[in-house]
Amino acid sequence: MQIPLVTVPPAPAPATDAPAPSDATGRPQARRSAPNGRTGGVELWVEPWNDLCPDADRGHHPRSPYVELFWLGVLGPSSTWLIRRLALRLEEAPSGVLVNTAEIAGEIGLGGRQALQTAFERAFERCCRFGLMQRGRHNTLFVRVRLPDLTGRMAERLPPQLRVAHDAWRRQQAPDPTEIETLGRARHLAMALLACGDEPDSVERQLHTWQFHPAVAFEAARWATEKHTRAKAAVSAVDADTAEPAARVAD
Repeated sequence: MQIPLVTVPPAPAPATDAPAPSDATGRPQARRSAPNGRTGGVELWVEPWNDLCPDADRGHHPRSPYVELFWLGVLGPSSTWLIRRLALRLEEAPSGVLVNTAEIAGEIGLGGRQALQTAFERAFERCCRFGLMQRGRHNTLFVRVRLPDLTGRMAERLPPQLRVAHDAWRRQQAPDPTEIETLGRARHLAMALLACGDEPDSVERQLHTWQFHPAVAFEAARWATEKHTRAKAAVSAVDADTAEPAARVAD
């Protein structure tokens, strides 16, 4: 059974400045506390979770326009604010930070009354369900500091206008093929056309029709014609060598 993230105030404890006890890993252990004497919370050791986006240039910052436009419609406002606030804490302490859930709930407007505390629990679990946070051992919490693109199924949940905007965004982000990739595709198509019996001139014209640059179409048709001619010559030589012994036997 998981420890509730926000609880009723615990019994008063003597004031002390002693640090939280540490576990075997040396990290502070999670403990219940009551900041400002109002609502109890759980202290979690929060660390970055970067397995999907190890490169700092990949993924989307929780406060980026992509998250605000698209992830917000999937997560909902409370979960979006929660992941943003925890990511902010990790920006201030990249190696990890001790966070009190009651304080975080209060910072995003979900602290105090029982109904708001329940909303915070739902926001927390929603972030976990969508793979943006994950509970670890000893009340460690792993939080993504870069969010991935929405999956196709997630994007389908967006309102129609946002789905169209997300499709447009994906098309803009698709990398243009390199010159080598374009030439390789043109050569492959040219070889296929020649194998179907097309003449070299018609192959080049067909590549023009498929919107290949004229220089690319010319080079691909020339290359494929040479390959095709050598392959036909090799096959003819094999056929001739095979036919000659057969003719001798017939004699």
